[in-house]
Amino acid sequence: MIVIATALWERMLDAFSEFDRDLERVAYFDGVAFAEGGVATTLCLPLARSQPRSFQVPAEAMSAAGKHLRAHRMRRLAQVHTHPGDWTGHSPYDDKRAYSQRPGAISIVLPSYARNRPTLAEAGVHVRGEDLWRELEPREVDSFVRAVPSVIDLRGAS
Repeated sequence: MIVIATALWERMLDAFSEFDRDLERVAYFDGVAFAEGGVATTLCLPLARSQPRSFQVPAEAMSAAGKHLRAHRMRRLAQVHTHPGDWTGHSPYDDKRAYSQRPGAISIVLPSYARNRPTLAEAGVHVRGEDLWRELEPREVDSFVRAVPSVIDLRGAS
């Protein structure tokens, strides 16, 4: 299971809304891996070529987006990208261009270019199997990826 702090999720949504919102966006969650998953500590925003219905991270941009992984003994834990409409499936292009083809890789798809700041529950979560990508059923998502609070401030509680 991959754990993502809500502050990282919110920062990703902020980044997706910074520029022309009618283009697909992509980001990576990187962090500390362990046997059955990891904890996302870092949001990586690659220099991607964004279009209304696709994105591409050229090889040199992917290399630049991975330099910190070895330096900090981190691993890429998940990819997130947006789609223009409500559909959060994986297209054949998404399958082929995902950040990894390794079994267990996670790819998260957000609807409507993430304009409405979707939660993980509103996303399509895909996991790479031996031969193909599979979209998880909503009841399965918590077994693969989960968002947790970044700050719990109880100082004002009575």
